[in-house]
Amino acid sequence: MSNELEPGCLAIIIESVFGQSVGQIVQCIRIKGNHSEHGVIWTVRAQHELVSEFGGKGHVMDSPAKWLKKINPDSNEDNTREKRDYEISF
Repeated sequence: MSNELEPGCLAIIIESVFGQSVGQIVQCIRIKGNHSEHGVIWTVRAQHELVSEFGGKGHVMDSPAKWLKKINPDSNEDNTREKRDYEISF
């Protein structure tokens, strides 16, 4: 499975301006555009509150693709036998 983000896929935030959103699982909604410094920007949503680079709080925000790591539910990256089910409900 590709590590490239696509609409509807789940990802984990691996970097953020203030670090408050790091570790949150989000669903990628759509590509918002390109940023001159950060590259491709995705609109994402989460079940839990996210904090934007401007200090705004909400369940939907924009994030650079390079700050997101796609979650591959079928992968065995942590070398365990456990299969995890990821779901975001709204």
